[in-house]
Amino acid sequence: MAQGIIKRYDFRKGFGFITDDKNDEDFFFHKSEWQGDGPIRKGIAVKFEDKDSDKGPQAESVFPLDGDSSKPASKKKPAAKPVAKPASLEDRVASLESAIGTWKVLSFLALAGVIALVIEKFVL
Repeated sequence: MAQGIIKRYDFRKGFGFITDDKNDEDFFFHKSEWQGDGPIRKGIAVKFEDKDSDKGPQAESVFPLDGDSSKPASKKKPAAKPVAKPASLEDRVASLESAIGTWKVLSFLALAGVIALVIEKFVL
């Protein structure tokens, strides 16, 4: 397996590039090849299977080197209280986009109400 660092990753499009440690070659990878539990971020050290495709070098089976998914599960006692996982960047952006969409709809409805009141007052 080759090793490298995630050079960049676009979570909206679901792909990124890994720079190989040995020869500084860039490998394309898709989020479906990610074998880790956590979010995919720039700067994470990974190991991967390299493959040549018709579009160039590609990475398959991408594992984070320092992540929990590359190590066997430890036999620790479970915590007394479950700790909530922090929301990933993708989840936070999706939530923000949803809130902006809701704000646009409510703003439009408020504007329509104001226009209706003005028309009622001055026209009728």
